[in-house]
Amino acid sequence: MVSSAETALHRSYLYAPGSSPGVMRKALSAGADAVILDLEDAVAPRAKDQAREQVAAVLDERTSAGGGHVPAVHVRINRADASYLGDDLDAVVRPGLDAIRLPKSESAAAIAEVAASLDVLEQRRGLSPGRIRLYPTVESALGAVSIAALVSASPRVARAAIGTADLLADLGAAGDDDLATLHVRSEMVLRSRVAGVGPPIDSVHTDLDDEAGLRAAARRGRALGFHGKSVIHPRQLEAVHAVFTPTPQEVARAEAIVAAAEAADDEGRGGVTLEGGFVDAAVVARARAVLSLRR
Repeated sequence: MVSSAETALHRSYLYAPGSSPGVMRKALSAGADAVILDLEDAVAPRAKDQAREQVAAVLDERTSAGGGHVPAVHVRINRADASYLGDDLDAVVRPGLDAIRLPKSESAAAIAEVAASLDVLEQRRGLSPGRIRLYPTVESALGAVSIAALVSASPRVARAAIGTADLLADLGAAGDDDLATLHVRSEMVLRSRVAGVGPPIDSVHTDLDDEAGLRAAARRGRALGFHGKSVIHPRQLEAVHAVFTPTPQEVARAEAIVAAAEAADDEGRGGVTLEGGFVDAAVVARARAVLSLRR
């Protein structure tokens, strides 16, 4: 059973360092659609063990909390060479967790290994099988040429994300992000669609004082087929939400798709048509996700 928090598209993914309980708690109430509790880059090596305990405590608090806006909660875990750390998974797999963010993803085998670990941990902790989803992040040339394998590595993969800072460094690209990552971004959209996973997630915009640049980057990502953007501070949420909240026209189109699908089900028809065209199950699922973001 998939977590209900992961059945909708998210507009924003707010990072919070796993070594700072106060910041994590503030992030959970900041209004983001999803919060990423970070055990990787935001935590110094000597603080990893303590950060695991602190993230686990925040996840447990989230389970018992009620009322108000409840974001999805992800944890970004660490890599060790070509694999991901079992210590991280053991610490954070608990009822308050919705998904795992996998940094620097390059290997379908590593993703499958995490998925197998989640099978065991979910059963051990009384969680519904398949509840916790996976979000591989493309941050290197090897990850870029492996996109098709990464998004198909496990049924747990919900969607992929791009990390442009590390990707640009690995490519040795001297140009701006738009030009240097255009091919990778387009490939992510195509491969995600073919694999039947959700649309990919855009990278962070690191200049907190550049709201115009943030909005422009979000619009470019959405135009390419991305949905949602990772952010590093709550003050970036308003701009990102404005870009990725569906327009009235998009809502109307999604409503028409869902209505056509429901009518086909009621009538026992196997296919869904709308305005003379065939609509498949993935399009219907995307329409339902769009409707979940109505404001």
